[in-house]
Amino acid sequence: MCGRFALYLQAGAFAEIFGCRPPDDLTPRYNIVPDGGIIAVVQAGEGRRAGRLRWGLLPPWAETPDDRGRQINARSETVFEKPSFKSAALRHRCLIPASGFFEWQKGSGASRPWFVHRADGAPIAMAGIWRQSRFGDTSVASCAILTMDAWPSIAGIHHRMPVMLDPAVWDAWLDPASRDPRQLQQALQPLPEVLLAAHEVSRAVNSPVNDRPDLVAPTTETTPVAALPEQGALF
Repeated sequence: MCGRFALYLQAGAFAEIFGCRPPDDLTPRYNIVPDGGIIAVVQAGEGRRAGRLRWGLLPPWAETPDDRGRQINARSETVFEKPSFKSAALRHRCLIPASGFFEWQKGSGASRPWFVHRADGAPIAMAGIWRQSRFGDTSVASCAILTMDAWPSIAGIHHRMPVMLDPAVWDAWLDPASRDPRQLQQALQPLPEVLLAAHEVSRAVNSPVNDRPDLVAPTTETTPVAALPEQGALF
């Protein structure tokens, strides 16, 4: 799954990489949590546009903005079938920029948080879906991050991971004219495993009130994801 992530990209680099200006209130974030506003990139006419969506996709039948059925993640394998996600997946797709994401490794003691990121420091683009919901005079644009089975090497940390899209398929995923589930599933091509690295971080990230640079600092040696032990070997 993906329940926390970070984004500390400068505005100029954001514009260059994602092909659009970031929101004016872009600031470094080191512990982004659900139900808050997150930055997403969508296709808008001939170009792209970045804005903010609330992380926690409201279902089509939601009666209030705080409906308990909201979901922060959607399984990529079934996103075009499930009633909660199907309409958004077919009509409203986005990229969710991140500098990396956190996962918690369960063991005999307290869970250990890890930060997964690109080894070269470049940002990642997580596949997302979104929906505009209206409640009287209130309108809420909410979103979910797609997940997939983790690679065997990263499954020792967690068995699921966000779909981190290869830049080569960003246009195909964002294309608003594409409504064919088979073609869209083909667009869910993740980054090569070899590009990622991971390191353990401080348990201070466990608290959603903490948001500072040291939360992504390694407490262990940074390891290429492909070199991580497989499931079970880390416990």
